[in-house]
Amino acid sequence: MNTVHFYLQETKHNAMTTRGQSPMHPYKISIPDDELDLLKQKLRLARLPKTRKGADQGEDNGVTASFMQDILNFWRTQYDWRSEEARLNTMAQFMTNIDVEGFGDIELHFVHARSQRPDAIPLLFLHGWPGSFMEVSNILPILNEAGFHVVAPSLPGYGFSSYPEKPGFKHRHHAMTFHSLMQKLDYPEYVVQGGDWGSDIVRIIGLMYPENVKAVHQNMLMMLKPDFPGGQEPTYSAYERICLDRLQWFNDTNSDYDKIQATKPRTLGFAMHDSPVGMLAWMADKLFMWADEYPWTHTELITWTLLHYFPGPTTAFQMYFENNPAGLMDPESWVRTTYLKAPTGYSAFPKELSIVPRSWAETISNVQSWKEHSRGGHFAAYEKPNELAEDVIDFFHSVWKSRK
Repeated sequence: MNTVHFYLQETKHNAMTTRGQSPMHPYKISIPDDELDLLKQKLRLARLPKTRKGADQGEDNGVTASFMQDILNFWRTQYDWRSEEARLNTMAQFMTNIDVEGFGDIELHFVHARSQRPDAIPLLFLHGWPGSFMEVSNILPILNEAGFHVVAPSLPGYGFSSYPEKPGFKHRHHAMTFHSLMQKLDYPEYVVQGGDWGSDIVRIIGLMYPENVKAVHQNMLMMLKPDFPGGQEPTYSAYERICLDRLQWFNDTNSDYDKIQATKPRTLGFAMHDSPVGMLAWMADKLFMWADEYPWTHTELITWTLLHYFPGPTTAFQMYFENNPAGLMDPESWVRTTYLKAPTGYSAFPKELSIVPRSWAETISNVQSWKEHSRGGHFAAYEKPNELAEDVIDFFHSVWKSRK
């Protein structure tokens, strides 16, 4: 188990027991003072490498020493975790136990924000790495206003959700966990949206629970090039070529992190668990390179980092070991070879790491909506909440009405 109870303060009132199962307790994030004191000591003692004159140029070699010195000074003197904690706690958060066959109970943390509209649609929103449940924060009020009950969990092993001690916790087990949560919330039918790891998991949920999942929406899709009849590839649009070039750039220059996390997550975890500055450098590198010139503030970068650092980042790395990205691309994998019959929508953002041509996606999914955007990157729900929300709202409303 991770140390979730150490970091969450349970609110005793208004606990819900749903459908005769274990209760769902409202939770507030509350990092203990002594943990914050330890963090301050680590920041005070942080040792940054010296850089040769002229070597601190260009982000292709990672975050620069000058950036790290600047953000470290800000962290030491201006950053206020308690203010960020209060902001995050404005989202209605809960904790419940989910029994996953073969793995026992998962202590699952999730946001559950209900719409005021009587005809609201249940929507399961799933994040990925290096994100967290915080990714839903910008898009959440838009979806609620548009008539969606939004359920946004912390993936098992991320943030405030526990991770099983038994090895072999695959994406299908994540799918089982989240489907059980939706049933426990009394949402027998629902729609799903995901990016990064979440995009793979929502596809698997759609494959595993076709009677419950009425539509699937993704803003990232990783797959190998299909075998087209006669070996003749379709003609690609200029936009599709931009996306394919971006995918090639990612594979050539930015994908080695997943090899480290997929092969030595525990070793990497020791370093990141002990060093908040090291954790921030590892995170900021990805946030800068994978977004589309999003104006990250120092506060945002630090908060994203602390949502991994406080509970410990090792189990989030472990997800790469259990679900090796290279192995997931196996053309014989049932995830890749099974056709997804549920209506499927995609939002393509040009700085996403993997958006393939529509002709590729149509070989494995029932594509009914495909929207291309001129700007946006890997963190679409956070970077471009209005654009992603518009796609999601239009697609899910049309599908939900047609299937009722």
